[in-house]
Amino acid sequence: MERYFNFLYVRRDNAGVRTIRVHRALAIGSLIAFAVVAASAVVLLATRSGQVVSSLAMAHLKRENARLTSQLASFRGEAEGLRKKMDLSFELQNRARLIADLEPISSDIWQVGVGGPEPAVGALETAYPDSLFSSIDESLGQMVRQSELQLRSYEEIFAILEKEKEVRMSTPSVRPLKGGFLTSRFGRRMDPFLGEVVQHPGVDYRARTGAPVVSTADGVVAMSGRNGGFGLMVELSHGNGFKTRYAHLSKILVHRGQKVKRGEVIGLVGNTGHSTGSHLHYEVLFRKAHRDPLQYVIPDGLCYD
Repeated sequence: MERYFNFLYVRRDNAGVRTIRVHRALAIGSLIAFAVVAASAVVLLATRSGQVVSSLAMAHLKRENARLTSQLASFRGEAEGLRKKMDLSFELQNRARLIADLEPISSDIWQVGVGGPEPAVGALETAYPDSLFSSIDESLGQMVRQSELQLRSYEEIFAILEKEKEVRMSTPSVRPLKGGFLTSRFGRRMDPFLGEVVQHPGVDYRARTGAPVVSTADGVVAMSGRNGGFGLMVELSHGNGFKTRYAHLSKILVHRGQKVKRGEVIGLVGNTGHSTGSHLHYEVLFRKAHRDPLQYVIPDGLCYD
């Protein structure tokens, strides 16, 4: 009896009790088989579920990869467009450097390459699993370096142009008054008071009394007041060795030490000092030597700013 399991089965409506006897080995074998089948089903179900999840994840990754690849391709196209604009900017910048009398940037310098040991293939594959990433990164890095080079170049150009502008603005280059007409040129002439030939150090413009007299360049008032035969006179110092004088004025509108701009009114035409009529006497000096003022007057209609 110990080799069997006895199971009592009670029939419905208490119709009696029935005994079921099962061999112990068969019962234990059946339980073991059931446990194995159940475990196998659980493992199979888990494996299948994992495969389904992995398949869904892989499909999602493939879609995401396709989307990113498309975006990278578009980005690469935009980078190529930016590269063409940078090359055009390089050409325009070299033209600007020539205008500023600077040496153009050579094409070798424009490449602004970088050096260093070449990384191993494995390292490259780890850093850039796709050649697309590598080319975009390299292109962007080069354009960043080129933009920095351009910035330094433009700063150099602007410095030169600002300096040249300062020199231009400080060089006598316009008529000292609007209107009037030239009555006496620079050089030897008959002095109206002495009656003999003398050197005339400037030019004379006949104009009505009170006509505005303007500075012919940026500068500082070095002298303002009466000066012997010149009558009321203004002398301007422009730097770079230039000075200008405006004599026989009826009124002075600036004071010593005042900064003036080209075209600014500094006085009014008059007849003070040794003068035979209302006019302006105008002189240009360069390093203390008198120069012909007409050589420093840009013809009307030409831009001088």
